[in-house]
Amino acid sequence: MRLGFAGYEMDLRRQELRCAGDRVHVEPQVFDLLLHLVRNRDRVVSKDELLDVVWNGRIVSEAALSSRINAARKAIGDDGERQALIKTMHKRGFRFMGEVAEIAAEDAPETPAAAPQQPAPAETSSRPSVVVLPFTNLSAEPDTDYFSYGLTEDVIRLLARHRWMDVMSRHTAAAFRGREVDAREIGAAFGVRYMVHGSVYKHGDRVRLGADLVSCESGRHLWSESYDFPLADVLDVQRAMAEQIAAAIEPEMARLERDAAVRRPPVSLGAWDCYQRGLFHLWGFTKPGLTEAEAMFRRAIELDPGFARAHGGLAYVLLQETVVGDREVRAARLEEALRASRSAVKLDGQDCMNLCVLGRVYAFHHDYDEAIALLEEAVALNPSFAQAHFALGSTKVWSGRAREGIAHVERATQLSPRDPHLSSFYATRAFAHISLDELPEAVESARRATRVPNAKAWPHMMLVSALGLMGRDEEARRALDGLLAKEPGYTLAQAEADTFFCADQSLVARCLDGLRRGGRPREGPPPPRAAAGGWRAPGRGGGGGPSGKAPPPPQCRLKEGGKVRRDRRAR
Repeated sequence: MRLGFAGYEMDLRRQELRCAGDRVHVEPQVFDLLLHLVRNRDRVVSKDELLDVVWNGRIVSEAALSSRINAARKAIGDDGERQALIKTMHKRGFRFMGEVAEIAAEDAPETPAAAPQQPAPAETSSRPSVVVLPFTNLSAEPDTDYFSYGLTEDVIRLLARHRWMDVMSRHTAAAFRGREVDAREIGAAFGVRYMVHGSVYKHGDRVRLGADLVSCESGRHLWSESYDFPLADVLDVQRAMAEQIAAAIEPEMARLERDAAVRRPPVSLGAWDCYQRGLFHLWGFTKPGLTEAEAMFRRAIELDPGFARAHGGLAYVLLQETVVGDREVRAARLEEALRASRSAVKLDGQDCMNLCVLGRVYAFHHDYDEAIALLEEAVALNPSFAQAHFALGSTKVWSGRAREGIAHVERATQLSPRDPHLSSFYATRAFAHISLDELPEAVESARRATRVPNAKAWPHMMLVSALGLMGRDEEARRALDGLLAKEPGYTLAQAEADTFFCADQSLVARCLDGLRRGGRPREGPPPPRAAAGGWRAPGRGGGGGPSGKAPPPPQCRLKEGGKVRRDRRAR
């Protein structure tokens, strides 16, 4: 293939520039720079992009870039005054302005050079890998190519923040721009397991986007979604769409990796496989599943003590066991979760998942300030990470900042509408609306939570409470049947213990009062609360007292009418 313009030809096979048949001497960097401008002549190419392409992202001076631009202009008979072919776009970059024709090779058809064979991901890393092809611009207006290009870059950038996967750089697939490509060809060329491609269509003040996730091993479509946005602000819409795509693709890739790990025979299990099996069992949120997940995470740590995500996974499953497991061992589980999550962050403090887990552990310990700081850091590292938004929102609800919490939980729901935690998303919103005395909204959120297939007792408890507070007795009794179907013999004492993560005792008392009105009597002694408002877990760097241990939690007792009295033990 050759590219012709203004009497010049660029021979891509021989990497040569010619004029009237004569070879023009250019340095390799200058040829690469010129070729990139010619190939992307339909848009402005930024300085950062040229640095990434020509210098592989290395830091160089502005003078070095200017020198190469001047050399490219000189090689094709242009200069900085005329800028007839290479035009400087003030504060934006450069654009090639000439008419370009693609010229077929005159000699025998050449066998396409094999793409540089990178070691297969399994040989150098056990992590999944993905390449994002440039999104196709289907718009009628030709000047909208910048939009699809920017969207592609944003999707790559957001996916790359998930440190458990390898994401190819933005120029890896540039040669496939505008081509129909078989996913298996992409996989063979770049050694990746997955390919993302999509299209953008802008019409008037609306933008429609389609995105697909494809297996490069089988060529099978694994996930597909379309989005429709108003074009009120192009940059905000572009960012929002990229976050939506990245948030949807990441859990889908994670599910595929978990399924693949489960299908592998046990003899081939490594640390990564154990970790993925742990996630597979974890997301069902059943007691047997959590037990199996815990065993898998412990095995992954045994195989690779430096595997940060395995420590984070163990901390997360221990945290979940405080919710659905035996109430008597909650305190011990929380303390072990704290140790495991600290280990995860110590090993990799830039992994948003590890920060999120440690933040949730602190929240369960009522150290809300530390929890919020960690969770805000996780969101900043990865704005499309729905779990971090949910954890931040629920922490704010528990600490008395319900209105702020609702906004974060709503964002989590937008980013991950099929999340395994979706039932908890809606239940937390119901809890927040009860706090704000917005009972109709609480009922609506709780109903949506109970409709999610993996809903546990907590969403049903919120529904009974909200209906009881509204005096809708008949509906409350029907909702109570749903609660008791999930957990037979459920009592107010158990409900009180199950709100151990919330330090807002007036909110806890209000929910318990709604449950009592909804028909749930108090039976038996209250199970111990694993934590309670007022005491704080050890901070990031040390213990909570002279011994390095947190003080024991207070006991709570329910008085007549659902009021809570707290008797603190002597410290």
